Amino acid sequence: MEIYIVGSLSDEIKATAKMVERLLQTTPQVLSHGGAFTGKPATQIYTDACHVLKINGNRSFSSESVALRWCELQIQKEKQYQIYHPDRTWLVIQTERWLVANITPRLKPLHLFDFRAFSEKDRLWVFKEVLRVYCEFTRGFGKRLDEGLSNFACLDGKLWYVDDDIYPWDNFSSLSAMLANWLRKSDAFCLHEPSWLELGRFLWPLLRNYSSGADDVLYEGLADQLVGAHEELKQVFLAELRPAYRTTMAQSTSGDFSSSEPIGLIADVHANLPAFEAVLAEFERRGIAQIMMLGDIVGYGPHPKACIALAAQRKVFCIRGNHDHYVAHDGDVSVASSSTAKWTLDWTLNQLDGQEKQWLGALPVRHKANGWMAVHGSPIDKTFFNGYVYNMTAEKNLNHLLSINMPICLHGHSHIQGVYAMRGRLVLPLICQDHMNLASYSAALVCPGSVGQPRSAGKAEAEGAVFYPDSLELELFSLPYDVEMVARDMEAAGFPALVIERLRAGK
Repeated sequence: MEIYIVGSLSDEIKATAKMVERLLQTTPQVLSHGGAFTGKPATQIYTDACHVLKINGNRSFSSESVALRWCELQIQKEKQYQIYHPDRTWLVIQTERWLVANITPRLKPLHLFDFRAFSEKDRLWVFKEVLRVYCEFTRGFGKRLDEGLSNFACLDGKLWYVDDDIYPWDNFSSLSAMLANWLRKSDAFCLHEPSWLELGRFLWPLLRNYSSGADDVLYEGLADQLVGAHEELKQVFLAELRPAYRTTMAQSTSGDFSSSEPIGLIADVHANLPAFEAVLAEFERRGIAQIMMLGDIVGYGPHPKACIALAAQRKVFCIRGNHDHYVAHDGDVSVASSSTAKWTLDWTLNQLDGQEKQWLGALPVRHKANGWMAVHGSPIDKTFFNGYVYNMTAEKNLNHLLSINMPICLHGHSHIQGVYAMRGRLVLPLICQDHMNLASYSAALVCPGSVGQPRSAGKAEAEGAVFYPDSLELELFSLPYDVEMVARDMEAAGFPALVIERLRAGK
């Protein structure tokens, strides 16, 4: 057996071949979930009082040069990561093949700490550091760390990652699960209400540094997690992830819809005031008091201020759409818009004041009720406002609804009025009937069309729907309005000709 020390992260090599030989003569550690050492079946760990030698049997090579080069490249990556202890050293062991291994100082992983013995300050520091290291790594490299506390350790006031593996990014799914686990263990961790309040305040800017929608994604992911008796603590934490909800112009309706009364459904108003007024007048004519707007009250159209004011005045419960999100965050978004859409959005930015933008940013991205939910985009998209429902994505979204036991999703974004439904496991083509009963389907995706920019029927009319939650009846309708008045306002504001032409064509 030969041992070759390749290099350390600090470039100061403290490990020696003799040190490795001594460790290899010890008994391998027993790996177990929750034990002192954890790892995959192919992992072997050897320790003494000061060092840990880790060998992954799956990382073996047929030649010395390939093994050495692998270690050199790994050292380069880990130097960039800056999450490992600087004395971490990579080496090659020659047996029947060439094995790569690493040796690090022996650190006590966090899952072995008794947090009851910590001061409040020190305890919070540990959990904050895990969140900081995790989020900053994700922001810098587009990957994620293993969230388990057994993969982090402290030494001399510094938190280190101790797992060899880095994982593909999953858009905060694993972080949501980790936080839910922390909540369930709040008593053991001595994390009480003030602690969760502080952790929420600490995490929010870390998420915003990642993207303008990261706090929404994590909020909704954690909201779906079960935390047992600690639901109140979860709500305290979640409230700190939505500071915009405390703005003075928060929408005036709670979204507590009566299941015995019909709900007027609209989507994609897109700053088209005459079309918005037309559908609201139709709801009033029908005696419908509950109204839900499925996102994108702004964008494309010339009347953003007036439409926001009318929605607030009429107590329309609004979901946030991708155009709303763009304006709320001054264009700081991760998903690009078309050049014409971007022009209208940037124009809108100059029409609204800070309070109106805050109002848009405080709108929820998802609403859940008994047996149905509402989003702007698609239920399977973690942002809930970027994904589309159309013929190529309908089946995946319908299967998702079945998997979460939520048979009906109301949505906008596509601007195409109709219903994608599943009967048994059969996905049906888009259904555009004026009247239908959703109870006959195992899952349904319902789009009321677009109020201000319809694109389905090739006619420039304002589209909407009426949903009866108790009977699951649905009615679809469209109404004429003064399209030329809107077109003249767009022309006067210098809107791109393509946007005006699409409005007139209704497609």
